[in-house]
Amino acid sequence: MSPLRTETGGAKHRAPHMGRLLQTVLSRIALPSGILALTLILPSYMFHRPLRIRARGLGPDAWPTIFLNAIAVIAVLWIITELWGVFAEQKRKRTAFVPEQTEVYSYRKAAGGMALLLGFAWLLPNVGFAISAALFIFCWCLLGGIRNSGILLAVSVIGMITLLWVFMGLALMPLNRGVGVFDDFSVWFLRLLRIY
Repeated sequence: MSPLRTETGGAKHRAPHMGRLLQTVLSRIALPSGILALTLILPSYMFHRPLRIRARGLGPDAWPTIFLNAIAVIAVLWIITELWGVFAEQKRKRTAFVPEQTEVYSYRKAAGGMALLLGFAWLLPNVGFAISAALFIFCWCLLGGIRNSGILLAVSVIGMITLLWVFMGLALMPLNRGVGVFDDFSVWFLRLLRIY
C-alpha cells in the first residue's frame, strides 16, 4: 500500500511542477512569438494594391520584405534560445545541489524597447529620419545600460550617419525629412554628408 501512496504522491508532485514549467516557457516565448506573428501578418498590409513582378531590380517591397524576414529569423532564434535556457535551467536544478543565481528576464526593459519603437514611428514623419534615428539609438543604448555620455553620443551620431548612407546614399530610399524647420535641417545635414 505504501508504494501506491508513493506513486500517487509523486504524480501529484509532478503535476504542479509541469504546470510551473509550462507557465515559465509560455512567459519566456510570448514576446518573440508575438513578434514572429507580426512579421507574418504585416506583409499583407504593406501595400494597398497588388504588386507587379518586375523583370529586373528589387522592387518597392524589397527592403521591407528583407527586414521582416530578418526579424522573423531573429524571433525564431530568440524562441530557440529561450527554450534552450529553460531546458538548461531544469537540467541544472536536477543535477546541482546548490541553486544558482540566474538573470531575471526584464519585462520593464522589453516594454521600454517596444515603447521606443512606437516613439520612433511617431517621430519619423514629424522630425525626419536623421533626428529620430539618432534619438532612438541614444535611448536604446541608455536602456541597455550604457551610461558614458561620450559613448552614447558617438554611437548615436555614427549609427545615424551610417543608416542615412545605407538607405539614402546607397539604396536611394526617400526617407522622411520631417516638416518645417526639421525639413530644412534634414536637407542641410544631407548636403553636409554629400548624400544630396
